[in-house]
Amino acid sequence: NTTTMIASVILSYMGKGPVKGFGVTLTIGILASMFTALVVTRLVMDILLKAGIIGSEKSKRIMHLRPNANLPKFNFLKYAKPAFIASWALIIVGFGAGLLKGTDKMLGVDFAGGYSMLLDFDSTAAGNLNDDIESGSFREQLEVATGIDGAQIQAQLQTEQDTGEQKLRIDFPLGTGDVDNATKVEEHVKRLYADASLERIKLDKVGPSVSGEIQKSALIAVLLALFGILIYVAFRYEYSFAVGAVVAILHDVLMTGGWFFLSGRELNAPIVAAALTIIGFSINDTIVIFDRIRENLRIGTRGSFADVMNTALNQTLSRTIITSGTTLLSTATLYFFGGTVINDFAFTFLVGVITGTYSSIYIACAIVLWWHKGKRPELAAPMVDTDTVGAVAT
Repeated sequence: NTTTMIASVILSYMGKGPVKGFGVTLTIGILASMFTALVVTRLVMDILLKAGIIGSEKSKRIMHLRPNANLPKFNFLKYAKPAFIASWALIIVGFGAGLLKGTDKMLGVDFAGGYSMLLDFDSTAAGNLNDDIESGSFREQLEVATGIDGAQIQAQLQTEQDTGEQKLRIDFPLGTGDVDNATKVEEHVKRLYADASLERIKLDKVGPSVSGEIQKSALIAVLLALFGILIYVAFRYEYSFAVGAVVAILHDVLMTGGWFFLSGRELNAPIVAAALTIIGFSINDTIVIFDRIRENLRIGTRGSFADVMNTALNQTLSRTIITSGTTLLSTATLYFFGGTVINDFAFTFLVGVITGTYSSIYIACAIVLWWHKGKRPELAAPMVDTDTVGAVAT
């Protein structure tokens, strides 16, 4: 939570526009989450204990993936090198595909500049307008009518909070040369949905200078956040752990971006928010594993450094699967049923959750292991007879 808070506070102060808004929201979310985990969960557990639902001989565990300590352990780090190479190869392929398409198809209105048009309409006569927007048919029809690439057109219905009325918002590029897309889009959308009595309320123009400022502030904020995480993790553990954590975060963002570009999607402000969310998720999972590795080193767990790491990874496996699994369920629901407006965000976060879980093992832990050349780091306590320690403690 501290590492995520470092990122969210920096984003709140350094970011602009949607990036700043995301930082504020993330900060509030972290504080609310900590309160729920420390107070509300404890209260519910106490109630269940007093009711005899848990804690008695009759009660059973809801889920435990490894109830028997004698079960064979997974040797995660056995495949660290091929997994590491494959990851960075996929990143290169993804960004290479994006660059081949050109920046005009990679960047959305928020970053490349463009128009944001808001239109009023008669909802009783709108017909299939809402269904067309959700299915993507609206963009396809507008692409055919105007000649603008459908990937560069974003459409959504917005509900006014005070009146409850719906408005149509369309984001699209500026145009090339002397061509102004604003007039073209307005004319064609009114013709396509003539019965809806569409009337333009507002037309905002996002110039390249404004979008460039958003890009610059987002980049500076993310770099400062990563630097803050690097310092904090180095203080908590040691430098090798900090480097492993930061490289894993960079890997997750780049991997998600690579898959995003391979899927032919367009980079916009919500995607920046998704990338920042991935940073928080990734560092959270990595820190949990690092804590268990440090704990095992200090109690003198037997074996090589790789053995200690594999032990920690197996001990945290249940937590990792449950946490990532529940996040995947909610994200997959957004992706399949959330509609076109949130589809890009859901896709980005879906890939990020999978990548973040994977990178904690095959990027962060692998870097720490290779940094120390397989030797136990200085924070480790001398290896002791764990049976003797157990007997003394008893």
